[in-house]
Amino acid sequence: MTHVPVKLKATLGRPTKLTDKVVQDIVDGMATGLSAEAAAAQAGVSATTLYIWQNKYPEFVEAIQMGRQLALLWWEQRARDMAQGASGSAQIVSLGLRNRSRSASGWIASERLEISGPNGGPVQKETTHKFDLNYLTDEELEVLDRAFSKISDATGERIGFDDFE
Repeated sequence: MTHVPVKLKATLGRPTKLTDKVVQDIVDGMATGLSAEAAAAQAGVSATTLYIWQNKYPEFVEAIQMGRQLALLWWEQRARDMAQGASGSAQIVSLGLRNRSRSASGWIASERLEISGPNGGPVQKETTHKFDLNYLTDEELEVLDRAFSKISDATGERIGFDDFE
């Protein structure tokens, strides 16, 4: 596979488990189409440690970027091989390419859903309130009827039970 040399600066404290071999194992895993996280897991490194190393060691970030390019190359080669008649699953290859979208590869699946109202205008919204008056007692219905009368008197509009479904 592609050798990626990494020179790590010495730091104080416990020595890091990040070695040239671990970096190479991660990059080699990515060169077979794996994500950085999956390749790290294959090399015995947790995703959290992978992220910490990327924040702490700029040289490691360069190695991961190379690994991402190699993973993209692997998936694009699968797609090209299938386009030329090789067997395989187009859905899996498509998913693999889309999962590389964290890089600047441009393999991004997107959908745009546009909703419009009549003749392309805005969506019409209508709010209705429905009351089931069957659950009210006769006394409650009388109180409601008096309230409707007071509202009708105050507004000049007739409001009654007929206005409710």
